[in-house]
Amino acid sequence: MKQVYNGWARVLAGLKELEDTTVEVGWFEEDAARVAYINDRGGSRGDNPPPRPVLGPGMDAAREEVDGIMAATVSRVLRGGGASAVRAGAERAGEAAEQGVRDAISAIQPPNAPSTIAGKHGYSAPLRGFSPDRIWNKLEHRVTSGAVAASDDGGSDDG
Repeated sequence: MKQVYNGWARVLAGLKELEDTTVEVGWFEEDAARVAYINDRGGSRGDNPPPRPVLGPGMDAAREEVDGIMAATVSRVLRGGGASAVRAGAERAGEAAEQGVRDAISAIQPPNAPSTIAGKHGYSAPLRGFSPDRIWNKLEHRVTSGAVAASDDGGSDDG
């Protein structure tokens, strides 16, 4: 008898890692999250900005690319790519989603009010600003996994 395939432990470890992996995109630092929230919803006081949502529209714009990345990741896992294929694919998906939000920030309307531009020392781009540029600089993606999966060396528990 000839063995056809012996990589099932690695495939199963990859599938478990896939199940337990989460990709998040947004503002994880409290002050940046607060500023992003105010800009997303618009302010309730007269001096606050109009709503300028970017997280949802940016994620929507990146959805097709992210879905393609994750489909390719599943394919790699099923071919024995293991948990490392999941991590690499999740990172690429997070980067693509983050870029989608950055593209939405760059395209945001309406323009800033003259008083806002003056307060930003002449910098006029909405959601971009004078130092500190909290919305742009603090946007990030995170990949987390709760799996304690077998390592990619074929399923041993020592790595």
